[in-house]
Amino acid sequence: MPSFTLPDHVAIDAETLQAIAMRHNLDGTTIERLPETGIINAIYRVGQDAILRVPRNHPDFVAHSFREAAVVPAARAAGVRTPALLAFDDSLELVPVPYTLYERVPGVTLESLGLDPDQTVEIWREYGRDLALVHTGVTPLEALTSHRPRHNSADLPALVEQRAAEGWLSSLDARWLGAWLERLASAALTPVPSRVVHGDTQATNLMVSTDPLRYEAIIDWGSAVLGDVALDFTGVPLRAVPYMLAGYREVALLDADETAEARIVWRCIYLALHFLPRGAVPGRSWAERPLPMLLEVLRFFLDPPDERWRAVGPIEQPSGWSIPSPTGRGGAPHV
Repeated sequence: MPSFTLPDHVAIDAETLQAIAMRHNLDGTTIERLPETGIINAIYRVGQDAILRVPRNHPDFVAHSFREAAVVPAARAAGVRTPALLAFDDSLELVPVPYTLYERVPGVTLESLGLDPDQTVEIWREYGRDLALVHTGVTPLEALTSHRPRHNSADLPALVEQRAAEGWLSSLDARWLGAWLERLASAALTPVPSRVVHGDTQATNLMVSTDPLRYEAIIDWGSAVLGDVALDFTGVPLRAVPYMLAGYREVALLDADETAEARIVWRCIYLALHFLPRGAVPGRSWAERPLPMLLEVLRFFLDPPDERWRAVGPIEQPSGWSIPSPTGRGGAPHV
């Protein structure tokens, strides 16, 4: 099956870039196209202090810009470390799509450093603390209501069977994975409220300084949506998640906290299998590559960090160990 394809980026010449800088009173002396870290936007550094984000010309990608413009001010008001929105222009007078301008955060993306989670423990903890502020401090926004709230899919076992029928898995693989999911299902499908979630918490959206190594900000809110807060702990190596949860729980408990690990594992497996038909995706981030995502789940459970994680792993535990059952404290999902 071929790799997934994307619409072309919007062509913007130097004159148009200068016009954008002038419109927003920015220094347009140097405007530089930056390497892509995601699949939605072309990124430009405007002077030393601003970042221009221009989405591909597709309705789904354009919608990301509108979500960003709504969520970023609310996240900053909640205390989340994220760059200030300088301008959102949907006039279409200079380019055929809306664009956003942000203050520039010094540093690099965490993914660009190629460090293992164990080498960046405090960074992941800080990330978790910011996610807690998002989930507890940003109220549902009208800009996010056009999308169905995102919760774990009860169709994951059927997806396993589909991938087996397509030839990605053998019947033995499907039976083993299906048994694991059967043990997870009650906790993983716990009804929880729909809250504002970032929706794309991968390491390419985590900005750090390097001298010394320090957390700076979470960026790229175009995938923000209403959903289960546990879903913001996927898209990163599972080995980073215990550190994120530790930071988060310093600020607040997750909804239905006792089932959080099960919900996270379920989503990680779902994403890996959902994206598997993409095949090889050269040049894309870790979270766009299904095979590393699947390998990471298995790698993590070679040595789970504590009893909570062992209980949701692929090996059924001896008597006295069990996956936590839902208590109903999380409330019903918003639909």
